[in-house]
Amino acid sequence: MQKTWKGKNIDLASLATHICNFLKERDFEIVKGETPKGYEILAGDSPDFRLRGYVDVTIEGKPNDFNLEFSLCGRNNESRVSPFLLGMFGGGYSYLQELKSNEAWMKLKKEFWKYLDDVLLYLENSAEPSH
Repeated sequence: MQKTWKGKNIDLASLATHICNFLKERDFEIVKGETPKGYEILAGDSPDFRLRGYVDVTIEGKPNDFNLEFSLCGRNNESRVSPFLLGMFGGGYSYLQELKSNEAWMKLKKEFWKYLDDVLLYLENSAEPSH
């Protein structure tokens, strides 16, 4: 999911740090990097959120006009077969893991966007004025 903010004057480096802290608090392993347009954060292997894939957070833009995308990447789509057929051929376990992953992803998304709303209020007008 991607959202855009305008007129908030957010220090994007601080925002990226807050997002890393959010993910670390949930026991994710984090890789943070700076890109030509902003920041990218990759997170995976959380014992609390057993996701089939990894979390990708991308922040692009300027303090007064930026986009943030929060997505699950590297997901295995093998369970697009009917659950009934999977059960008949021993794929029930795989299907169950996919359902648990989806549930964990929904929970993480809900927590993330709520957290982000609070952080953006805190960071509003935090960017240094450009000269």
